Amino acid sequence: MLPAHITEPLERLNRVYFSDPGRTISIAKGEMLVAQGEECHRLYLLQEGALVAYRQAETIGGTDLPTAMARKHEVFRAGPGSYVCVQAFFSRTYHSSNDIVAVEDTKLAYIDDTTPAVDETSYGSVEHQFIPVLMHELAARNIRMFSHATEKEEAQRLLQRAEMAATLGQLSAGIAHELNNAVGVITRRTEFVAEHMAEFLAEEDKLNARLFRYGYEDTAFTAASELRTLARKYERELNLPQPAAKVLAHIIPDTKTLVKFGPDFVRHVKFNYKFWELGHDLRDMQVAAKHATGIVRAVKLLGGGNSTRQDEVNVIESVNDAMNLLTNKLKRITVETALKPCPAITADLTELVQIWTNIINNAYDAMVQANTPAPTLRIATDSFTAEGMHLLPTEYVRVSISNNGPTIPEEIHDKIFHPNFTTKKLGLDFGLGLGLSIVRRLVDSYNGTIELTSTDGETTFTINLPTSQIHGKD
Repeated sequence: MLPAHITEPLERLNRVYFSDPGRTISIAKGEMLVAQGEECHRLYLLQEGALVAYRQAETIGGTDLPTAMARKHEVFRAGPGSYVCVQAFFSRTYHSSNDIVAVEDTKLAYIDDTTPAVDETSYGSVEHQFIPVLMHELAARNIRMFSHATEKEEAQRLLQRAEMAATLGQLSAGIAHELNNAVGVITRRTEFVAEHMAEFLAEEDKLNARLFRYGYEDTAFTAASELRTLARKYERELNLPQPAAKVLAHIIPDTKTLVKFGPDFVRHVKFNYKFWELGHDLRDMQVAAKHATGIVRAVKLLGGGNSTRQDEVNVIESVNDAMNLLTNKLKRITVETALKPCPAITADLTELVQIWTNIINNAYDAMVQANTPAPTLRIATDSFTAEGMHLLPTEYVRVSISNNGPTIPEEIHDKIFHPNFTTKKLGLDFGLGLGLSIVRRLVDSYNGTIELTSTDGETTFTINLPTSQIHGKD
């Protein structure tokens, strides 16, 4: 709202100069009031309706094309109370710089260059009396120009980001092809080495074969703090070197089970623990290779790609795979799990690993970035039955991933799932803002849901996935 020292003079001028019913005109929607370059000896006050002004460039820069081919650009829009042809009238050039067209049925009052000054003794000439009009119009035009420039800048920024995304999409196709070839070689060779190593050890040394098999088949996740405690206990009580004690902690979870394995096995681990590490490393290589393939597939999914899904996929196995892939990070924090048995689902294992890995990785980064005291990650699984998409009872698997890091403000709860949105600071582990966008797209593709709650002391992502995919992707 304009201040009184502006509105009062404008109201007086409107009353004194624009109240003559003989000096009004009406134009219909689509009709032109005045054309660009046309003489205009009038100052108009718009009383009803709306006008829009367009300007056409006099030349097309860098070309010999005729002016008529130049595009017209919108300059301003005017509503009731606005003055029109201000520049032409008061500059005394009497030529309109714009095409001014009615966008509604419009009524205007006017004065012209023959209109005598009213109250000239008290208020001065017509030009002097209309100084508030000039200042008001100048301010309004500056605001319109600033708004237009801002909109143009934002449109250019969005166009640049769209071009970057398109370029990234083009590059990703070639990168995905090369990555798939490389990862395929790693997967096949790893499986070959694992298979033949197992056969060789089975013929040469049963105990070494047993160690290798335990390492290769070890998919359970145990918190680093628990492993360290048990390893120190074995190291001290069984007089084992530290690496052997760590391996034994992975194989044998407590002293009661240790008795069942016997002293010969323990002595064998003391000198041959590397066979367990060899099996475990080959297993990690296979999981990492599958995960890399899943990442490529997930990136393609942002562009609407397809994936292959199978029945009887174990969700808990996928959670363990994700934690194993992030072992180096998770050993620096406390990890608490409550993985209740839940039904198998129709899914792609690598897609599930991608979902959990992204959320767990984001939780870890948030806690580290905020220097959270005693950073803790909690992962739980469960199942329940509810109405599905077709209002029929559907069984769901629920995975909840919580952390005690900083609270996520409610106003950005939706934004964090958008592409290019990231809260990570630039640095060695900067964010591209794609992880949670991929997560949501994957969850949506399963007809599942993802929910975010964040209060003081705990942030939780809860993912609900139906066990069957009646309309899922094949």
